[in-house]
Amino acid sequence: MTASIKETSSTTRNVEITIPQEALKAPFERKVTHYRKEVQLKGFRAGNVPRNIIINRFGKTIRGEVIEELMNSTLSEELKKANIIPVSRVKVENFKDDEQADITFTAIVEVDPEIEIKDYKNLGITVPAVVVSEEEVKSEVERVLQMYSTAESVDRESKKGDVVVGNYLEVKIDGENKEIPEDREFRSLLGESASPGFDEGLTGTKKGETKDIHFVYPQDHKDEQFRGKTADFKVEITDVREIHAPKMDEEFFKKVGVKDEAELKDNLQTSLLNNKKNSLKNKAVNEAIDKLIEANPFDVPHSRVIDLIKYTLKRNAGTNEDIEPSEEQLKTLEPEAVREIKKHRILEFIANAEKLKPTQAAVDARIEEIAKAYGVDAKSLKDHFRQSGRSVALREELRIELAENLIVGIQQEEEAK
Repeated sequence: MTASIKETSSTTRNVEITIPQEALKAPFERKVTHYRKEVQLKGFRAGNVPRNIIINRFGKTIRGEVIEELMNSTLSEELKKANIIPVSRVKVENFKDDEQADITFTAIVEVDPEIEIKDYKNLGITVPAVVVSEEEVKSEVERVLQMYSTAESVDRESKKGDVVVGNYLEVKIDGENKEIPEDREFRSLLGESASPGFDEGLTGTKKGETKDIHFVYPQDHKDEQFRGKTADFKVEITDVREIHAPKMDEEFFKKVGVKDEAELKDNLQTSLLNNKKNSLKNKAVNEAIDKLIEANPFDVPHSRVIDLIKYTLKRNAGTNEDIEPSEEQLKTLEPEAVREIKKHRILEFIANAEKLKPTQAAVDARIEEIAKAYGVDAKSLKDHFRQSGRSVALREELRIELAENLIVGIQQEEEAK
């Protein structure tokens, strides 16, 4: 058996393999013997079916199995010798077998290209210092109070801070009638809506009223398709509810999981600080990655892009079923998928080049963070991570984070504190 490997692109290798007909003889006979022992045919004792009967009945099947096994084993051996690691299912092309001449075929193998990332240190990108103001903490306290608030129906006109409940009767966007969903109900906390004009129209309404509301969606509306468009809604008001915030007493603090107001504020300040740090770090990392991608161009295997898009669609849909992307989805999601794959490969290269490794203290600290977030015992979670092998994946996550830290000027020693 012979093989030759051609590099047709940075992400593709063509492996041309030749298998002599002679190579089929020994494995063919072994399979015939196996079939004779296992096959049960009427008129023959088990294990005693004549060879010629087996060949007449199953010869083509046996030959096909032998060829497939030889193709797989030969290809696997050649890839191993050449240190080629496929990143997707191998495609077979130009298969030829006339049962006389040698069997030939070409295996198309997708691979990750070798990369060399240069100048990843001192990119001039750092994470700015983070400060949390008293006003931000106060706002977070109010948010927590709102989470534990109760709503009571009131017989009066609605005002800012109330929840107005109603049903959509008619909806027009830029003068065009829109289909109303089967669930017509809406709930709007006045003063908190993404469309202030809608809130203004609901302010001053009472239960039982029907109201026509005209407004213009803001240019920064979260849903891009509505930005700057006019809206004409007809709604009926089914309830007006007044919000009652809880008292910050012992019972409330017990519900929240703190001993007093000071601890609540400390926890919220820490959470705000960490969120800001993470947000600013992510922004800096993405800026650094964009610089490195531009300075170190390399290709990405197409199959990796498709796999990531499929994973994204499946995750967003909350299903375990594979979702085949449409042409429109491919067009929309491909650029970000390519960037995400390049980002991971760059960080992986840096982590390997710098021999980065998280400390045990860093691993334990992360597990404790996870345990606290989910309200479980940290020691039990550590044991679970070790027994399930999850600790290996966690170490890899932290290793990649260390590479992120390096490109934005955060030292490993600081991270491990």
